Amino acid sequence: MTSLTKTMVSAAAVPTFLSCLLLTLPAVGEIFSAVSHMENLVDAELKLSQSLGRYIEVEEARLNRIRTLGRLLSNVSSQANADIRRYLGHPVNAYRLLRRFISDWQEVENLVVQPATSEDFITQLTLLKRVFPTHEDLSGAATALMRLQSTYRLEASAIVDGRIPGDQKERMSVSDCYYLGKIAYEDKDYKFAREWMDEALKRWEDNEDKDITLVGVYDYLAFAEFKMGNLKRASRLTKEILSLEPDHPRAHSNLAYYKSIISKEETKRGDDGSPAVQTKQKESPEEEDDYEIVDPRTLPWRIERRRYEKLCREPFPVSTYRSKHFKCFYTTGNRHPRLILKPIAVEVVFYRPTILVYRNILSDIEINRLKELGGPKLNRATAYDSSQQKFAPADYRISKSAWLSSTDDATGIVERIDNRIEAVTGLSMKTAEQLQVVNYGIGGQYEPHYDHAGEGEDPFKDESAGNRIATVLFYLSDLEAGGATVFTGAGARILPSKGDASFWYNLSPAGKGDYMTRHAGCPVLSGLKWVCNKWIHEREQEFRKPCKLNEKADWNIHSPELNK
Repeated sequence: MTSLTKTMVSAAAVPTFLSCLLLTLPAVGEIFSAVSHMENLVDAELKLSQSLGRYIEVEEARLNRIRTLGRLLSNVSSQANADIRRYLGHPVNAYRLLRRFISDWQEVENLVVQPATSEDFITQLTLLKRVFPTHEDLSGAATALMRLQSTYRLEASAIVDGRIPGDQKERMSVSDCYYLGKIAYEDKDYKFAREWMDEALKRWEDNEDKDITLVGVYDYLAFAEFKMGNLKRASRLTKEILSLEPDHPRAHSNLAYYKSIISKEETKRGDDGSPAVQTKQKESPEEEDDYEIVDPRTLPWRIERRRYEKLCREPFPVSTYRSKHFKCFYTTGNRHPRLILKPIAVEVVFYRPTILVYRNILSDIEINRLKELGGPKLNRATAYDSSQQKFAPADYRISKSAWLSSTDDATGIVERIDNRIEAVTGLSMKTAEQLQVVNYGIGGQYEPHYDHAGEGEDPFKDESAGNRIATVLFYLSDLEAGGATVFTGAGARILPSKGDASFWYNLSPAGKGDYMTRHAGCPVLSGLKWVCNKWIHEREQEFRKPCKLNEKADWNIHSPELNK
């Protein structure tokens, strides 16, 4: 409860005070008969006027605060509505939107809940509260911002000041920095906890949140420095805590502990000041061979994570040998009737695994229709959990998806897209899954995974369609930054381009899973990422793409002659 709200509660108690006071006065008609009773009225009037003055101050402060919040919320609402998609495409704008509903609108409700004239607003607010984000939403948005910070190596100050791609309408407040630092601290990510608490300190003069204290910032910051081995700064910060709050419950013992460790370290140093015992140096994040094509099954998670994040930031260099296979051509899908008059432009963007990109395969009308159909049906996307042997929401897949069939679309666009996929790939759609429309959230991503089922897994047993032989991934939007599709073992990288679609085989011609197709969707740094994928299964492909006995055989789809 804010100090203003507490004062409002006190002011609301004025009628109770009045009632008690009136009960102490004599009955009507007997006050004027004694001057002493008149003296009581003078005392009562003084107390009433003082109470009235406090009430007026509270009301003026309340109304001024409502006006300030009203102007702020009106301004940001106007900015957001000017171009909603562009506004929400920036992670800070999206984060601040969630925070306003958790913080600012809650404060507005607290401020206006008292006057009778606010009944209409309260009724509407009550009805709309069921769609308000929760604290879990805000925590998730905070984690997403730090995911972007980690993947794209962003400084906290760059995020606060808007020095990242996109149209950032708002600067982050001290309370935003404090909250992000607290989330990082609770996740034991002390590096980010230190960065965000330092940002809160730099901007402390602008702090308007009375619930955040300087002691609180120093407290989190000191412990974060201690966990990172910076004992001297942890000691200095703890001394700052004691200068502000001498009776702080932990500061004295913490300071004594830090000093004891520093003293022990100093006694271990040699005559030249260097440590007597040499400790193993930490491995540098750059000490890695990111440019080799490797089997992703041999990569430890930590190394794959670094390759994944580096690919998200920049493409790997491509050797001359590999680049000679990259080419562009037009295909009619072996003279398919649907493509003879309008061939599809194809670009071979990677070789082994062969990854094709079909350029401008979707029109704007088709893209808008897919979004229109999928938007209302979006639910949290799932991934196969081998431990539970079922599909379930996962922290490593931050998006929402919707499934579309031809029966969902009276205009016939969904069926038209299915027919086009069949024409250009030469694969049957009889056992293919429905089109899946996907929208990524703040910092939305899908960490490295396979589309096909691995050995010993059978997630598609109920479909009697076999494994996923191929994937078509349509890009329904452009992005300002981030959101690339990357292949961690092969080192391939595809930037989303509206209207294009990438295509690759998940299985080899021998029917085995191609582990070089392990891929990921990078976190969206700026923009709104919409994609639509089609997973094609191996049943019904027997005569279109016959199985080959040679396990090392290739699909041979990297040139016009072989793209049949």
